[in-house]
Amino acid sequence: MERSSKAANTGFMLVGQFIGKGSLFVSMLFLARYLSDGDFGGLLFVIVLGQIYLLMSDMGVSLVLNMRSSISPVDTQELLSTSLTLRIILSLLGLPLLMLAGFLLNLPPDRMLVLGIIGLSVFFESFAEMYYSVFRASEKMVYESICRILMGMVGLITVLLLIQLEMDLTAIASAYVIRTIAAVIAAMVFVRKIGFSLIPSINKKKLKALFIAALPLGIMGLVTIIHQKADNILIRQMLGENAVAAWQECLRIIEITLLLVVPTLLPGALFPSLCRAFRDGAYQRQTGYMARVFTGLAMVPALSILSTGDRFLRFVWGSGYLRDISSSDLQICLYLCLAGLVIVYLMNILISSLLAVNRIRIVIPVTIAAVMLVIVGNLLLMPLIGLPSAGVFYVAGNLLIVVSYWAFLRWRGYHLPIWREALISILASLPAFAVIPFTRGLDFLPALLIPVAIYIPIWWFTGGGKAVQYVFPRRAV
Repeated sequence: MERSSKAANTGFMLVGQFIGKGSLFVSMLFLARYLSDGDFGGLLFVIVLGQIYLLMSDMGVSLVLNMRSSISPVDTQELLSTSLTLRIILSLLGLPLLMLAGFLLNLPPDRMLVLGIIGLSVFFESFAEMYYSVFRASEKMVYESICRILMGMVGLITVLLLIQLEMDLTAIASAYVIRTIAAVIAAMVFVRKIGFSLIPSINKKKLKALFIAALPLGIMGLVTIIHQKADNILIRQMLGENAVAAWQECLRIIEITLLLVVPTLLPGALFPSLCRAFRDGAYQRQTGYMARVFTGLAMVPALSILSTGDRFLRFVWGSGYLRDISSSDLQICLYLCLAGLVIVYLMNILISSLLAVNRIRIVIPVTIAAVMLVIVGNLLLMPLIGLPSAGVFYVAGNLLIVVSYWAFLRWRGYHLPIWREALISILASLPAFAVIPFTRGLDFLPALLIPVAIYIPIWWFTGGGKAVQYVFPRRAV
């Protein structure tokens, strides 16, 4: 099978992520204005639980499929057939656990119904994600891009239609089921198009072997998602659903930029080449240039949002964006999320490096330590300072993980120059930061764009351009 170049695959995935997730984000903008604070926060909280269920239904199967198929394409069909069966089993086992979690969190009956609907949508989405692994291993990301665009556009159109019909939250949740069914059907068509069968395997020996291989990755993914979502559970229980909505508004501002890397590039279009770089001893340049590029990407929204102040949140989420949270508290949360974006980018370089060298066991104890830091820290600090506590431990928890992974890889003999390269990208932003006090009094659009217009050329000519050309070569390799 002919493979597309990294630049082409990256382009396909970026387009798919931006249109697909961008459509979802736009639907959230309409829902933020249509639903009450409680309903909007309730929907976002249920989606958080659904994301945990998505990891439970996968348990590392997709990553194993991606990695092994990338290395040995001839084994893809056997892996896919076995993965289908294992995915069915895990998804069916995880759905009751999702509902049990809702019961233990004292969700009222109407929220439990919404949780069940979102759970059904995740059930279908989990299969689409598995098929995306086949596209990534085959380095034919155009098909994933089409599926994500279809899912996003179908979801947006359905949400707009339901709002027009003045439907309630339960009906609106059905839009998530409709969009994931559309995506999984399209993914199945494309998997068959590139020559693979969708017949599950019932070979018990192969199922057991795949489960054993995937389990460490699954536990890693599960503790990681718990680390990422534990603060939402604490916020709901301690501050209420409206606070969940406010916190999610901050997180979703950076989510679009985060999607440039996770999962678009890592573990996406760049993952096969990263594995080869570690195999060939070229990992230092690969990871260093990734850090330079990704940190540069993180600085762009940080500069724009800092320059526009609270006008940015109001512009995106509407006049009711505060959700009964003080403006200063919400601004602190947003700025901490922006600081955390750089850290999360570096963390994904390190996680992908651990996967590439098969040293993932460190992930579980480190992430559990980060989970404990987030839980204990928020339990102590949130009653004192409120919602900003979530931002503080969002940064602290992720920083603990990054430092631990970097130190572990260095101890194992892998010297990743991510700190030096990230610092260069950050230092290149100093002239742009210097003009922010003068841009805050400007109209919204000039304030949004001027710091970025100053930063990008400086970053490019101080080595960012060279890093881009190395990370995204024009020809397939």
